[in-house]
Amino acid sequence: MLLVMMALMLTFGTLSAQQPNTKGQNGKERIEQQVRQYTAAFSLNEAQAQQFGALYKEYSKKMRAVHDLYHQPRPAEGVTLSDEEVEKRILDNFAQSRAILDVREQYYKAFRKILTPTQINRIFEDEKARRAQMRR
Repeated sequence: MLLVMMALMLTFGTLSAQQPNTKGQNGKERIEQQVRQYTAAFSLNEAQAQQFGALYKEYSKKMRAVHDLYHQPRPAEGVTLSDEEVEKRILDNFAQSRAILDVREQYYKAFRKILTPTQINRIFEDEKARRAQMRR
């Protein structure tokens, strides 16, 4: 019985290792997929879809740059940060929040030429949900 269970576990492990990893898709593929999903969800015509796709890719690139600029790895478990390190993290968090807000305001105006405020809000809410999911 034990041998059968071990054989099943090994087989399952091998099969799951061969499955394509959709979570690991690269950023460009993920953004392309999001553009397709939003284009379909918002029922955009061809001209709107092209405008939106280019704009959304540009927006995503800028947001990624902001996140990369302020990215701070989590301290190792059991490591206590000094007051100076904690303060720097807090101030960097404020700066990142301001930068994100600036990008959102800039692109809201551009998105508004193509989309309704409700559609734009959906993009921003989806983005917030993805960030929360990544944190988990």
